[in-house]
Amino acid sequence: MRGIQQMPAAGYFFIVIAVLFWGGSASLAKFLFTTRYDTLIITQTRSSLSFLLIAAWFLVRDRSVFRVNRRDLPKFILAGILGIAVTNFTYYYTVKETTVATAILLQYTAPVLVMVYAVFVLKEESFTGAKVLALVLSLAGCWLAVSGGDWSIIRLSGSGLLSGTASALCYAFMLLMSKHLLRTYSVWTTLTYAFGFSTLFWLVINTPWDIAARGYTAEDWGIFWFFAVVSILIPHTMFTAGLKLLEASTVGIVTTLEPVVAITVAYFTLGEALNAVQVAGGTAVVAAVVLLQMRSIQRHLSLRRAANSHGN
Repeated sequence: MRGIQQMPAAGYFFIVIAVLFWGGSASLAKFLFTTRYDTLIITQTRSSLSFLLIAAWFLVRDRSVFRVNRRDLPKFILAGILGIAVTNFTYYYTVKETTVATAILLQYTAPVLVMVYAVFVLKEESFTGAKVLALVLSLAGCWLAVSGGDWSIIRLSGSGLLSGTASALCYAFMLLMSKHLLRTYSVWTTLTYAFGFSTLFWLVINTPWDIAARGYTAEDWGIFWFFAVVSILIPHTMFTAGLKLLEASTVGIVTTLEPVVAITVAYFTLGEALNAVQVAGGTAVVAAVVLLQMRSIQRHLSLRRAANSHGN
């Protein structure tokens, strides 16, 4: 019973750590995009260099990580291309064509899509009042935290709206497909193949010859390696570990903490504005996560009481 109680708490812990890294690296990404590099090379090297690190590690330490059923390879391909590569690209493209607030708000409609699909199509999750309330709180809080309540910063251009919608769909797909694969495979197997197929996809889009022609220095590659580790390898590992323990819709709601972390870090490191409305929005998102955690605790305490009663 002890393990049953601890697992949800561990899942929330993993997701929060992932969010802290994602949100914290957002300011670094903004700095790199605006001062030194184009978005394509940063987006590509994030997953590609992460794949090289974990693939090299498990080739030496544990090759069983690479064992998968061939029938599942199409799922891993989709998880890598749609779930990682296309999600990242469409998000950054939306940022370029519209605003950061627009991109974030469009992408974070994904938890709604995940909940509807998991409850009504897959029938794998329950539709509870607490979860719906948490979803509403998180989305409203995300909007306030990112926009400060100013509708004028939302710009829905034609291409930006399409890419933002694609970003939300791909992010929702990543949550659902990753959850499906994690029922059969370990966190490391899921990550290795998803990163691997994302890497192959990017090598077609931006070939090694194209990259070599840019003449990146050793310092540039040091930055690429560092950014890959802090922006995707560590957080995506934590994210996948948390997803293995929690419902996909719950994970989607908890990840709405990311923009809250991002604007807080930007306030302290880049000197960006942070007003009372944004603070209220961040508080609402945190309240949504606390609500979900309380729901999980109550549910597992109920399971424990039921098990004890059965034992008696």
